[in-house]
Amino acid sequence: MATVRVPSGLGKRGRRLWRDLTVDHDFPPAELVLLEEACRLADRLDRLDMLIQGSDREWLTVLVSPFSSEETVTVKLMISDPMSEARQSANILKQLLAALRIPDEVTGKRPQQRGGARGAYRASGAKTASGQGGATVSALDRARAARGA
Repeated sequence: MATVRVPSGLGKRGRRLWRDLTVDHDFPPAELVLLEEACRLADRLDRLDMLIQGSDREWLTVLVSPFSSEETVTVKLMISDPMSEARQSANILKQLLAALRIPDEVTGKRPQQRGGARGAYRASGAKTASGQGGATVSALDRARAARGA
């Protein structure tokens, strides 16, 4: 397994997740992007947990000098509902990790890969390329056909 460099800017939890997964698995480039985002989300969840516990009040503080270097304005970004944000972030993290299809440690099998978006469905009774009917006929369609409608 090739060691992949930890992306810059990751926090403690994100770095640990990166190292734990890349030490045992080789990921193609597209999956490395997903892994990096998963690591960033793990760090965000730690920060959101600090907000929820009350050990932090704001997400970030930015000092802005709009007109001159002598005048500085402080802008504070606060999250109004950290519980909701944490729940949504945890769900996205779960989806990203599932998309990586990490093999099971015991069996070595990777989870089933789901295809992309499903194709368009044919209307009931539409003909396929082979001339066969597309779908089953509903009871209403059978009743109309029996009446000759």
